[in-house]
Amino acid sequence: MTNIIFSSIRNSLNNAVKNPGHPFRYFTLATISNDGSPRMRTVVLRSIDDQLNLFFYTDKRSKKVKHIEQQDSIGLLFMDLEKNIQISMQASALVIYDEKVLNAIWQQIPEKSRKDYTSHLPPGTKITDPENVNYIEGQHFFTAIKLVPQRIEYLQLKKNNHIRVIFNKENDEWSGHFLVP
Repeated sequence: MTNIIFSSIRNSLNNAVKNPGHPFRYFTLATISNDGSPRMRTVVLRSIDDQLNLFFYTDKRSKKVKHIEQQDSIGLLFMDLEKNIQISMQASALVIYDEKVLNAIWQQIPEKSRKDYTSHLPPGTKITDPENVNYIEGQHFFTAIKLVPQRIEYLQLKKNNHIRVIFNKENDEWSGHFLVP
């Protein structure tokens, strides 16, 4: 039965990439800041590959990139409030630096969405008025982050008998075990 649950996780994540309204499209990413404190933010799931690696996009000047460069161990949290399903992951994160790969992704980003990666000032810079953010033409600070899950925990809350399963990856193979909720 854990195989069925694992397949449902994979299918849900694939559907989240294709369907902007899917509850797993936006998820929480947790990193460790330079001073050792946890930092969480919401990011958008952009793609998933056959090995279950997940990808999101960001401005390469953002704090999350600096955090990942210093500590690649991260946490992810997905929540489907309608089905009462929570998926949490422990993963390693890799900043993609390959310009050829980044340019190929950049070409697929709609023109209206590219602005998010072209602000003159880095994300997190203090400003006096959100209407006065300036953007750079012909230059961008786009990068992609690859998330490589090592552990996935599935929890479905039900009226009776909640279901909790842990999946661990060893030698590129996933194995699952039920846990007491």
